[in-house]
Amino acid sequence: MIHAMGLILSDNDIHINTLTEKRSVAALPIAGRYRLIDFILSSMVNSGITNVGVIPRLNYSSLMDHLGSGKEWDLNRKNGGLQILPPYIGRGMHGLGEGNIDLVAAVGGHIKRSKQKHAILADGNNVLNIDFDDVMDFHLSNHSDITLVYNEELQTDRALSAHTILEVDQNNRVTGMEVRPRRPKSKKVFLNIMLTERNFLQHLIDEAVARGEHDIARDILMKKVSRLNICAYDFKGYVGCIDSIRSYYDNSIRILNENVRKELFNPNRPIYTKIKDQVPTNYGSYASVHNSLIADGCTIEGEVKNSIIFRGVYIGKCARVSNCIVMQNSVIQDGCELDHVVMDKEVIVRESGRLIGDYNYPMIIGKGAVV
Repeated sequence: MIHAMGLILSDNDIHINTLTEKRSVAALPIAGRYRLIDFILSSMVNSGITNVGVIPRLNYSSLMDHLGSGKEWDLNRKNGGLQILPPYIGRGMHGLGEGNIDLVAAVGGHIKRSKQKHAILADGNNVLNIDFDDVMDFHLSNHSDITLVYNEELQTDRALSAHTILEVDQNNRVTGMEVRPRRPKSKKVFLNIMLTERNFLQHLIDEAVARGEHDIARDILMKKVSRLNICAYDFKGYVGCIDSIRSYYDNSIRILNENVRKELFNPNRPIYTKIKDQVPTNYGSYASVHNSLIADGCTIEGEVKNSIIFRGVYIGKCARVSNCIVMQNSVIQDGCELDHVVMDKEVIVRESGRLIGDYNYPMIIGKGAVV
């Protein structure tokens, strides 16, 4: 168990069609019953981090409702625990500023009051199950000033160009960084997870604010690569970075892969989420389900293939649902056909409706729509 505080940035200016119009990306539902923030928050809790601050920016009512007091993560404590830290806006303090430096600066009081020696700063849009004990051991053994976590995947240059890319030498030291490069020099994708001493983090943020800077990667890390011992920890597990509708759809469907599920939902390092007591799903006489995740409280009368169905969904008789993500309390009436559709909460598809998307361009239906 490590002696560190956690800071989670729940909104990093990612807009995913209508899915994030009224919620931050960290509150985006995934895998039938979870939210994106559950993965990084549970990873911190499983590593013994009991002081976690969540820094939202906009549209965070859904996130606050999901997290509540932090009871499901054993973070409803008198000392430390889970704290939601909306950005304070006052004279000389621009909490809704241009970048993540502004957001962290706005909660400087919380950072100063915390008693842990180290701090882990992470974004809330990654699907992963990481052991921060290993990251801390790496940080201490390399005598790092800052440790950055990266993942090296066989991705196309187009996918890499949406991220911050690290150049790392044989001694695990970061020698260069590129922010959204057109021609990336490596495939080491920075996961926007960093570990450093708490007081040093505060110093870096205060220094950046004084210079009028806004972005941690571009304005702090890149400028200090040659002056600090910044090391990079290679996380070899599964990572899904959700920053577009395509990445959301792809990573959701990948969870249907048994090996991915076993790694993400490791019983020794469980992923916690808000509990809702619902009855088991009811399957009708003619229901047919293949390679799908079906949450509790559903009624399935039709056919479901290669899909993720959230809690409380109704799928009518003779309906066919393939390659779809159907969120909570949606209704698909009799005789409907859906293929490659991402459906937000409480949507109604009328009888015999036909919605056909494409793998590269899944159809998005906003919350509460009737189609």
